[in-house]
Amino acid sequence: MLACTFIHLPGISERRERELWRAGIWTWGDLHKAFPVLKQVHQPTLFPEFEASNSSKRETLQEAVESSIEALEVGNADFFAERLKPSEHYRIAQTFKTETAFLDIETTGLSHYYDQITVVGVSIGDEYFAWIKGTNDRDFLEFIERAKCLVTFNGKIFDLRFIKKDWPKLVLPKAHVDLRFFSKKVGLSGGQKAIEKELGISRDEDVEGVVGERAPTLWHEYRMGDLDALKTLVIYNHADVEGMKGILDEATRRVFQQEPVLQEFNQHPFSEDASYVKWAHSPKTKRKNHVYLTEFRGKRGPLVAYKDLRIPNRSEFIVVGIDLTGSEARPTGWCLLKGNEAVTKTLSTDADLLEETLNAQPNLISIDSPLSLPHGRTRVEDDDPKRDEIGIMRYCERVLKSRGVNVYPSLIPSMQKLTARGIRLADRFRKLGLPVIESYPGAAQDIMNIPRKRDGLEYLVKGLHDFGIRGAFVREKVSHDELDAITSAVVGLFFWSGRFEALGNDDEEYLIIPDLEQDTKEWFSRMVVGISGQIAAGKTTAARHLEKSSMAYARFSEVLADELEAEGKPVNRGTLQEIGSRIRETLGQRWLEKKLLERVKNSEHIVFDGLRFVEDRAFFIETFGPRFAHFHIEASKEVRKLRYVETGKSAEEFDKAESHLVEIESQSLSKFADEIIENVENKQGFLSKVTRAIKRKNKNLF
Repeated sequence: MLACTFIHLPGISERRERELWRAGIWTWGDLHKAFPVLKQVHQPTLFPEFEASNSSKRETLQEAVESSIEALEVGNADFFAERLKPSEHYRIAQTFKTETAFLDIETTGLSHYYDQITVVGVSIGDEYFAWIKGTNDRDFLEFIERAKCLVTFNGKIFDLRFIKKDWPKLVLPKAHVDLRFFSKKVGLSGGQKAIEKELGISRDEDVEGVVGERAPTLWHEYRMGDLDALKTLVIYNHADVEGMKGILDEATRRVFQQEPVLQEFNQHPFSEDASYVKWAHSPKTKRKNHVYLTEFRGKRGPLVAYKDLRIPNRSEFIVVGIDLTGSEARPTGWCLLKGNEAVTKTLSTDADLLEETLNAQPNLISIDSPLSLPHGRTRVEDDDPKRDEIGIMRYCERVLKSRGVNVYPSLIPSMQKLTARGIRLADRFRKLGLPVIESYPGAAQDIMNIPRKRDGLEYLVKGLHDFGIRGAFVREKVSHDELDAITSAVVGLFFWSGRFEALGNDDEEYLIIPDLEQDTKEWFSRMVVGISGQIAAGKTTAARHLEKSSMAYARFSEVLADELEAEGKPVNRGTLQEIGSRIRETLGQRWLEKKLLERVKNSEHIVFDGLRFVEDRAFFIETFGPRFAHFHIEASKEVRKLRYVETGKSAEEFDKAESHLVEIESQSLSKFADEIIENVENKQGFLSKVTRAIKRKNKNLF
């Protein structure tokens, strides 16, 4: 059909091409012969590009025709692919009939970023070739390199992205008919199987009921030792490949029907070139393009195991995982993970979640729910004034979408109640001193190479068990919510071990997902200390001592002082306490924590002087994990008052300062501290205690 194609030539539109055909000019040869006499044979206004005044254009057209003839003679399909719109690439397939490859891939999932190709099926003519992951690439590359035109279904978005990732040096044909879009052009919409059903294309009974979502499960079953699962996967892939032939035939037929003049062309029916899967019974008898099924030889379980994670105080580390629902009327999955022992249950109300979690005394809480709003939004409902400007997605969700991971925007209507509940619970936990991270079990399972619950709960149970988690869930039936709660808790393990990626930004917070390639050296080499204690207990003395040992110094009152100076107010203890309370009520303590962190976040080692609230501690653990050490300094009231007076201030000023709500609140930090350091000796003795506390913390990390 290419020899009858003119729309790739300069100045020839689709309308002009049809006019040429109706004028009896069917081929480039006809057009070439017609150049000298076309003006006399036809009305000048019909083909103005052939007027004498357009002689230079005519020469260009003649050159283009000659180049086209030469390209077709040598079989240069790329020449035409570069000059035709993708919607017209079917003409290339019709011309290079015996060199058109129908290609389909199977993968472990939908994410080109995390998932892998398991099977590539290709048919050229009546031949079918299947490459299976773990086999030699050579035969596949030799087979696909025969192709001058590709046919896929949604290959532009899906298949080719995977192919290019696995074989970056493979040069694929530029001619590509993507049936998802070509079919839609002629009124065939929907997925491949829906179109096949509409056209009456039947499949082998072995795979008649198999859908695309089943393909990753079949591969997983094969990895677990089921060779029949691999056979089914190959047959399913072959059915996809053959189905595309029938769809291309019908779509092409409909294109020809849309214009009477096109019915003059002879259409090549690809479905008549049916291919078959040819099985080899042993590697010795395997011939080219035959499929030999062999036992899986790669890693069978998750890509990483619990024992591979470096977790300080492994057996004592406690993380609570929560697979939250949007309503207290629906059960929420809850998991207590101590070491690698999981205990699960379902809970409904916020009160129950708070009670169970507080009783567990976790080091960390991991919640499967959005825990923040898109930056600029102030509430979850659609009547938010910033709804149209900001949208409904956070940065972390956009990143996952770009990586091919299915994730719901945090503020679509069906997610709004969940997001509101997640934010509310996280805030409550943090104000109780418990650090909280946001997790997404589905993404974590994809990254770890554990089947999701949609593939079958038994596979998810086995995947978690193979990872190294133990508990009654292995023997007893539990809900999918509980299994996702276990996975949320496992994300907490990845966070604590430093093998994670934080998706997001400081304005929208971060979603934590496993990162199997993360280098944890920096995570554990850094030391971050937070010091709390009542007035005149010796907090600043300890912090300045650590500053001398190359730790960057930061103090909450410095941020407050900057705010006071910006307002033109004096800086003293009273005004600092007053603005601190005001910021806490309006912007929130988390705003202040982030402002403090900005001052030193790029420093390797940091000491934060003057933690006042238990949520300060929670924030720094969420930021620095096990690297954060919290020391609480204590001294009797009498000793502290004496020290305060020795600085030149009065006892009355001490009593007033200590009675302030902020000072009262700071005392509650003592029960959360890694160590309580008493400051009742001389200064040198006290500082020696601080130094020894740092050494003990470092020893626990290693």
